[in-house]
Amino acid sequence: MVLRSLTQINFRNLVTPKLEPCTGLTAVAGGNGAGKSNLLEACYLGVTGELPGGRIVENLRIGEEQGFVGAGLEHDDGLSSIEVGLAPGRKTLKLDGQTARVLDIARVSAAVLITPEDADLVHGSPSLRRGYLDSLLGRLSPRYSMLIKAFARVLEQRNAALRHGLADSDIDVWSERFVEFGQEIDDLRERAVVRIAELAAAAYRAIAGDGKELSVSLQRSAAGPLADALQASRAEERARGTTVVGPHRSDLRLDLGGHSAQAFASRGEARTTALALRVAEFRLLEQRHEETPVLLLDDFSAELDPSRRGFLLQLVRAASQALVTGTEPPPEYDSLMLIQGGEIARG
Repeated sequence: MVLRSLTQINFRNLVTPKLEPCTGLTAVAGGNGAGKSNLLEACYLGVTGELPGGRIVENLRIGEEQGFVGAGLEHDDGLSSIEVGLAPGRKTLKLDGQTARVLDIARVSAAVLITPEDADLVHGSPSLRRGYLDSLLGRLSPRYSMLIKAFARVLEQRNAALRHGLADSDIDVWSERFVEFGQEIDDLRERAVVRIAELAAAAYRAIAGDGKELSVSLQRSAAGPLADALQASRAEERARGTTVVGPHRSDLRLDLGGHSAQAFASRGEARTTALALRVAEFRLLEQRHEETPVLLLDDFSAELDPSRRGFLLQLVRAASQALVTGTEPPPEYDSLMLIQGGEIARG
């Protein structure tokens, strides 16, 4: 896949209205605060229709109430046009001029964004790891994308019933759908994590070379059938006014050398583990589309030693297109862009 054009209006501090990245490796160089990360997140939004982080309003230029990001994408089946309209609390999507959903865009388009903050996937809260898993599975499976949204609606209704102290019979109305959706989500996650674990373990060995093995597994919130766990937790639910077991409480367990990476990994090991997870994401999306996704690599040299940077350059070269940012460009590149104050110029 190749991002042929990126257009934007009022996206964070970006000034340049249109870019046409080249195939191969495009280096984007600039000082801290110049807008390098903003550019890559605009690319990610344009290619996937998803915001990489934060509320919609935080992606608009200060003082503006509306914004726009558009992408022209070339893939094996032709050309696609993706348009994203932004306003506080609202996002609109179009694919080839027609109103679309994120899952519609995911059928034709894919990107992987790698940032220094990915280390938080290891040392951060379980919600970050669930977010990684849900985002990836939603792009791999339209069924999963619909399931996770339906589950969220049922969970919200069930929690409302618990907060208001409704009778068991009223709560059970929502419990049935909760179990139906939740069990399927758990099963899909289990199957996907098996493949993620294989790819991430291989990537970690290639990147780190420290003799440690990375293990990735799904840690469910309760053992046994979800319906039984839900019934057994009713007293605790009543006391807390919320659903305490289910896919919304699951975690992605990461072990290094047989020990919890969340608890014991160093900052460098966390960065390498997170990078291995992103490599697994890249490979699975590549298999799904039968072509490489657009690769977006922010702050190329951050906290990485030469061997890890060498692995990243190999990954970049494996992609049809990669945009790589840094205060200095990498040793080799096909095109150079310079960015300052959100304004981008050819180097």
